[in-house]
Amino acid sequence: MVSDIPSPSRSRFRLLVSGSHRCDPALPLVHSTDGYVLHDVLQSGFLSPQSCKVFTGENLIYLFYGRPSFRVNQKEEPTSLRHYFPICLIFKLDALIEIKRIFPFDSGAFSIQLYNAYMHKKMQLTDFSLEPDPSTPGRLISLFFGSVESYLAANPSINRIFDPSEFEALSYQALVNAKEGNSIDSRGSGIEVQTEQEIPLKDNVEAVIIPSAFVDGKTGDLLKKMGIHPIPYSIFDRSRPSEYFSKLTELCLSYYLSRGLVSGERL
Repeated sequence: MVSDIPSPSRSRFRLLVSGSHRCDPALPLVHSTDGYVLHDVLQSGFLSPQSCKVFTGENLIYLFYGRPSFRVNQKEEPTSLRHYFPICLIFKLDALIEIKRIFPFDSGAFSIQLYNAYMHKKMQLTDFSLEPDPSTPGRLISLFFGSVESYLAANPSINRIFDPSEFEALSYQALVNAKEGNSIDSRGSGIEVQTEQEIPLKDNVEAVIIPSAFVDGKTGDLLKKMGIHPIPYSIFDRSRPSEYFSKLTELCLSYYLSRGLVSGERL
């Protein structure tokens, strides 16, 4: 099992982020899955923790701060079956979620060594474990992105000078600033938030980005009963589910703009 916190000698990154000022405004947490799983979740009324391959022996829910960084059904072949396509739950800003861990990137991608080009070979996942506090994402954003809008665009607007001994900060800075073609995609800069609690959908989930075919059916009825706002998108037959990942990101951003959470002038 992976430890919750870094060793005292490897707490540099956590301390650096904790000492930073918070970048506002706050963003909602999001969770990605597919239409098939969503229907089960809606019928139960809860998002439930699932067994984890990285933190073995634990049941967790993986969320991301503001950006749908997890890629659902990434390796699926082209299909016309709507239940394979991604959806994104957008939580309310005041959702009651007890945070277990926070990482500055997708921990699963770290565990399969997608970030190796930017890390020392002895760096461990726990070296990047952050304080499990709601203010932490905003503190990380102020250090490495400069603004919430820059974080949402995965395009840092600042490039701070760190002491050479801030090894983890320098590695993370290199990761989020990488422009060359590689396999890390947006998971390298999406802030991951873990919880081990079951989350009731009602009163916690505000909206869901979903294939339009579901909106007028039973899934749409369940959403309506829970007061969850559907944000539909169109799908073309015989396309790959992974092709719609950018659509989720785009619709998330449009929703934040419509709610006045972020400024269009700064994007």
